[in-house]
Amino acid sequence: MLTGMSDPNVGDRIAAVAAELGRLGRRLDELGAELSSLHSGAALDGGPAPAGPQPAPYPAQPWGQRPPYPDQPPPATSGAGGGRRRRSALSGARVLAWTGAGVTLLGVVLLLALAASRGWFGPGARVLGGAVLGVGLVGIAWWLHRRETSRTGATALAGTGIATLYLVVAAATALYEFLPDSAGLLLALLVAGGGLGVADRWRSPLLASGTVAGAALLAPVVTDGMVPILVVLVLVLELAATAVALRHRWPWPAVLAGFWPVLYGSLTAASGTVADRPFTAAAVLALLVVRIATALPASTRLPRPSSAGLLVTAPLPALVLAATLDGRVGAGLAAGAAALLAVPAIVPRLDRAGRIAAGTAATIALFESTVILLDGASRTAALLGQAIVLVVVAAVLRSRVLLVIGGVYGSVGVLMAMAVHLPPRTLVEFPSRPLASPTTPDIGALTAAAGVSALVLAFAVAVLVAAARAGVLGGTGLGTVQLWVPAGLVALYGAAGLVVTLALLVSPDRTGFVVGHAVVSVSWTVTALILLARGISRPALRLAGLVLVPVAVAKLILFDLVALDGIARVAAFLGAGLVLLAAGSRYARLVAEAEAAAKADTEAEPPQQDGAPGTTG
Repeated sequence: MLTGMSDPNVGDRIAAVAAELGRLGRRLDELGAELSSLHSGAALDGGPAPAGPQPAPYPAQPWGQRPPYPDQPPPATSGAGGGRRRRSALSGARVLAWTGAGVTLLGVVLLLALAASRGWFGPGARVLGGAVLGVGLVGIAWWLHRRETSRTGATALAGTGIATLYLVVAAATALYEFLPDSAGLLLALLVAGGGLGVADRWRSPLLASGTVAGAALLAPVVTDGMVPILVVLVLVLELAATAVALRHRWPWPAVLAGFWPVLYGSLTAASGTVADRPFTAAAVLALLVVRIATALPASTRLPRPSSAGLLVTAPLPALVLAATLDGRVGAGLAAGAAALLAVPAIVPRLDRAGRIAAGTAATIALFESTVILLDGASRTAALLGQAIVLVVVAAVLRSRVLLVIGGVYGSVGVLMAMAVHLPPRTLVEFPSRPLASPTTPDIGALTAAAGVSALVLAFAVAVLVAAARAGVLGGTGLGTVQLWVPAGLVALYGAAGLVVTLALLVSPDRTGFVVGHAVVSVSWTVTALILLARGISRPALRLAGLVLVPVAVAKLILFDLVALDGIARVAAFLGAGLVLLAAGSRYARLVAEAEAAAKADTEAEPPQQDGAPGTTG
């Protein structure tokens, strides 16, 4: 023994063991301090720790059997800091797993597309290899998902495998032409439906979203660019994703799946060849039909912004394609889109946001159809006519939404009229193009300007009537003024244009011009009188009349006194002055009668006694 103890090798081993024991002691001290801090944190969160033995965080299990939820932190006893660390670690694991999924999908694309350009392997071998990889990934994911601790990785593996199989089918259909289009689309639908069925079974919106995003993002690479078959492939993916999203009320898979058909459809419509346009038109119309068919269930099972956004963006590819087509074909496509969108706009079971989205999209499509099909005065007249119809329907239905849509529509028509057919200078100068030249008037331009002016006037009046019926003109606040002031100015502009152009059609010279302006001045004054008379009990009309009077006087002094001459100037001043005199006298009498009637009504009321209202005690 003494000899062994004196051996230097034995002494070294004893020192090493002592050092190791020292390190273990320090580690135990650190663990004790950490447990103390966790215990303090739990006491602060949930109150003081109860005395006595504490229950185990998980129920006791037989030897060799795993607990039911081994990857979940113990409830409330691990402290807030432990929960945050757990979530942080899990988030990092998810990022790592899905990053690996993206890199793997890029490798699949390189196998399917780049290998074709480099001549690596044969097309059949590439497709078969990708299919085997996809099936293998899905199988491994299914096996791993049985364990709770492996489900994060299983979700990423399943998404990668499903997207791989989808890309293999897309490549076999569009790139290698192993499958006819109909068979390829059917197989793609089966793959997408089966893959998203896994997300449905696992109740994983992350798996559904990741599968859709990965497959749709890389699909153009394996279809060799923006082609019509690409639009239909991602539309098939949207069908499968929408079914699962509606079942579980998952908005993100539905939104992601709906984004790609609109994007690829618009890009294909803008950059496709002439030969591809019939197929592209079929694809974008199919997209529109799918969105309309799912609009009602989406409005009841998804958040309103999501369902309305899916519906309002549906016609975008069709409108882009219509703009690239010629004349009647493009107009017909846009009009067809407007007709399809009008269906959900009038469905009473669809929620208000959905109807507004469909109506807005239909209006835009109808606008594009009109702009493509018509030109010149007929285009402006059509826009104003459609605006008048929308505003009249808004008045009948008392709908503020239709009033806004019709107002926007008509505003575009009014701006077009002011820019082309009835510029402001034509109302203050003679001769002025396009109505007249220094040598001769343009009868065609005058006729078009008169018709457009009449439509501008009718639109402004219809807006005021519809606003009153919809309750917008119910008061005299700032919101009311912001509506009737521009509508009134548009009405005055349309009335002035109509009178002046009609006068020039009767007498196409300066005499007709000055007579027309004299009639305008008198007519504005008469309109002010009518508004004042009708405004005894309506403050908005009374205020409009009081504003129109100084406007008419300002026109007399600033324009008529300078621009008119001879009898026209005299007629304008005399007519306006007499109307103002009559207006003042009549308005004063009406006000006095209204005050007397109000006073008589007040005096006729029975006196109120103490006690019950309306009784004499």
